This record gives sequence, C-alpha cells and structure tokens, in this order.
Amino acid sequence: MTVKRTNKDTVILERRFVPEGSVIMKEGEAGSSAFLIQSGAVKVYAGGAGKRVELATMGIGQIFGEMSLVFEEPRSATVEAIEDCNLIVITRDTLQQKLDKSDPTIRAIVPMLLKRIIQSNNVLLNKQTTMDALVETVNTVYQNIHTTLPLAQKKSLENIVLPKLQEFLAAIKSFKDSHISDANTK
Repeated sequence: MTVKRTNKDTVILERRFVPEGSVIMKEGEAGSSAFLIQSGAVKVYAGGAGKRVELATMGIGQIFGEMSLVFEEPRSATVEAIEDCNLIVITRDTLQQKLDKSDPTIRAIVPMLLKRIIQSNNVLLNKQTTMDALVETVNTVYQNIHTTLPLAQKKSLENIVLPKLQEFLAAIKSFKDSHISDANTK
C-alpha cells in the first residue's frame, strides 16, 4: 500500500488501475478497504440462495466496499469492472483518522447506518428471511424516505403511503400470528 504524507493533514491515497472484466472484490472474502471510482464503471452483485442479484451499477465519484471499513465481516457483494477503472483505495486506517477528527455524533451515526444497510441487504438477498427482518426493513426504508422529503411531501407520504404500509404490516403480523398458533396446535 502506498500512502505518502505531505504534511500532517494531507494524505495521498493509493490509486489502482483495473481493466474491464476484472473482479475487484468477491462476496465472502475478507476486506479492509473501500474504493472511490475516479474513472470507469463497475457492477455490484451478490449471490443469495443460489441466484445472482444485481445490486447496482456505479460510476465516477461513487464508493463501494465501504462496509468493510467499519465492520470486520466478509464482503457482502462481488464487484466487477464493466469499463476500465481508475480507483482510489480508502483503507480502514484512513477512515478512522478522518472519523477521529469528526464530531462525536458523526462517529456514532456511521456504524449504525452501515449496520442498517447490511440488514436490508440480507433481507433482499434472502440471507435473513424472517418476518421480523421484513418488518424492520420496511420500517427502515419508510423512515429513510420520510426523513429526506420536504415537509409538504412528508404529509403526502403520510396520508397516501403510510395507511397502506400499516395495512401491509398488519397483514404480516396476522399471517405470522396465525402460523405460530397453527404450529403450536400441531
């Protein structure tokens, strides 16, 4: 890894060229770095329950592999270059140095957000297929959308979408409750 310090606040990060068709990282392998795309594009996919699920196509300015910067868990997806790419490598140490200089609230929020992303990905990829996980994911997605909208659109979302969402969640609860009572009577 090439890291040069020019002064105490400036770090020149490692850059990596990856030719089109190359796998940059594989689902399940250990990881401790993320990648910022300077040029080119990548496809992100995962294989849950014996199927390949495309999660995203990413290009210039986007970052992938970021969860490994916070969690010491295996990679949750495979990333393949669909064009020649120039990448900036961001290590766990680099992120930690930047977080250490940030506000304590930011230091607390970053790991929490990444944990929620992992939970949502696991549900979408059938890695965690419980009714509770589905309910948690639905609630998280709604809250994330709600918090990003202007006030007028929040009210509209609350009036149009929320009642249907609550009806859906009530149906899930009813289904779960009836199947638990069925299982207890057998």
